[in-house]
Amino acid sequence: MRYFLDTEFNGWLGELISLAMVCEDGRELYLLNIDRLENTIDWVKENVMPILTVPGADPLCSTLDQIGPRIEEFFAGDKAPHIVVDWPDDIKYLCEMLITGPGEMIRVPRMTFELARVDAYPTALPGAVQHNALWDARALSLALTSKDGA
Repeated sequence: MRYFLDTEFNGWLGELISLAMVCEDGRELYLLNIDRLENTIDWVKENVMPILTVPGADPLCSTLDQIGPRIEEFFAGDKAPHIVVDWPDDIKYLCEMLITGPGEMIRVPRMTFELARVDAYPTALPGAVQHNALWDARALSLALTSKDGA
């Protein structure tokens, strides 16, 4: 199954702030990394932090050690999740969250990634808020499924 992923992070090489996935079956996961909400760069402070929670996007507040298990639960039953992103950092941050400790990771039998260079905005989604990870994942899903007819 395809999962459309977006992340927000604290600038170039900064820490993960939020992660959202929209599955093609309609399920959604929106996680806020509450361990990393301090000391953000100015752009993030002005453009991301105020919109972490907006109408239609209420994140599940998670500590860093809870994110991996919540992703594992979201993927449960899918033997081969296919992750679709529009930016390489999204893959990086997801993969970092899969690692739960030294030599340990969540249980994912097989996973593939697709980098689709597409502009998800402007979007036809009513109420969409750019730079909110969940809304951005929804916009990416719409942009790609409306193009491929899925």
